[in-house]
Amino acid sequence: MFMYENFNYLDDRVDKQLQHYKKKENWLKFFYTIIFFIQVAAAASLPLITLLSDTLFKNIIISLCGVIILISQLLFSTINFKEQIQDCKEIIFLMETEKYLYLNHSGKYAQKTSDEKIDLFVGEIEKSFNGFSKKTLKPKRKREIEFN
Repeated sequence: MFMYENFNYLDDRVDKQLQHYKKKENWLKFFYTIIFFIQVAAAASLPLITLLSDTLFKNIIISLCGVIILISQLLFSTINFKEQIQDCKEIIFLMETEKYLYLNHSGKYAQKTSDEKIDLFVGEIEKSFNGFSKKTLKPKRKREIEFN
């Protein structure tokens, strides 16, 4: 008996992955916004803190603001929020495009048999799942095609 008899590729794989990438994109946007506002608040508070009288407390607060700014910059450079958000958007766009082309039997799915359609669809979707970078998803430039 076939192992995945009740497995519906569109619902069980594609839609779940679409939900995953949308959720990931939203969380990345949320954390980026929070960290960005913390960094801006720490940087904006420095001129106000310098107006306080010279005390040990003032120096500690200024040092903490500097540490907060440093940590947020480290998070921005290591996590690379903007690139990950853009990657999620591209994967979502590719998967939704393939899904709607497949469901409407249009584009590259137009003149295919049922088995050919599902094979092509699974291949295209798995290609976008398997962590292809932007360079492999985007078509080559004309210059790269000529010299390779």
